[in-house]
This record gives sequence, structure tokens and C-alpha cells, in this order.
Amino acid sequence: MASITRTRLVLTGLTALTAGCSPSLNWRDITPEGAAARLMFPCKPEQETRPQPGPDGRPMSVHSYSCKAQGGQYSLTWVNLGTQQEVPGALRRLRERMAALVVPGESAPLTIKGMTPDPSAGQQRFSAPAGQPAQSVRQAVFARGPYIYQLLQQGPTPNDEAWDVFVSSVVLTGP
Repeated sequence: MASITRTRLVLTGLTALTAGCSPSLNWRDITPEGAAARLMFPCKPEQETRPQPGPDGRPMSVHSYSCKAQGGQYSLTWVNLGTQQEVPGALRRLRERMAALVVPGESAPLTIKGMTPDPSAGQQRFSAPAGQPAQSVRQAVFARGPYIYQLLQQGPTPNDEAWDVFVSSVVLTGP
């Protein structure tokens, strides 16, 4: 009887110790409402929508899903521009805006099934300017029809494996 009680105590103690543990990257399939896309996030993202003036001055809604895991932040931001005419300029501005904030590094082509081909689409590495705390940024920008998308991974050190999973998981589901 005493050994059964001891065993239960040990099992209860192990359960209590492991109950709070979770993997540092807990990948989950997310379909953000209104994004016309599905992808994997390494943590449970929070949603944010904010108004912003569009290219022609009319208000637009900028949507994002973002979460933090393993010391890094992962986000998907998208907007429906309403017309494909504005897409190339918007993709260029996203890349230029990031390059103005951090130091551009290696870039690479980006292929996501169903994306609209555009020379401004792609992925790129960035790092913090000299004298700043270590910061690694990965960005991918692409479009499908009037939708533009930006994927970001930010953190003190790069996580190439997580970035590859994040980017390769994108499935465009809409128009």
C-alpha cells in the first residue's frame, strides 16, 4: 500500500512539473479572417486591425496576426488595396521601408503557389545597424490580386528553420 501511495505521489509530482511545460515553437494552422490565406504560426497569434490612408487617400484597413515564441516575433500583415494597379508600388514601399529601418542583407526569390508574379515580391534578411543591439529580421512580401502580404520574423538571432516552415506553410485561398 505504501509503495502504491509513493508511486501516485511521484506521478502526481511529475504531472505537476510537466503541466506548465510547452514546446517553444508550438506550430498551429491559422486561417486569418479576411486574409484569403492560411499558414502555420509557431505560437498563438493575436489579431490587430488599424485604419491607414491608402495610396489614393481613402481609408484602408491594415490587418495583422502576430505572436512571440522562442525569443522571436512572427507576423503576417495584409491589406486589400482594392485594385491590382497599386500592388507593385506597395510591394516596393514595403521593402524600401524595411531597408530604411535596418541594414539590408541577402535577398532571395519567393515562390508561393497562387501569388501574383511581380519583380518586387521576394524575401530578404536584415540586421541591426552598427552600434545597435543584435537584431535579425526576415521579411517576405508578395501579392495575390489586390491583396498584399508581408511576413516577418524578428529577434536577436535568426531562426532559419522556423522561417522556412513559416514561409513554406502559406497557402493562398482567396481571389
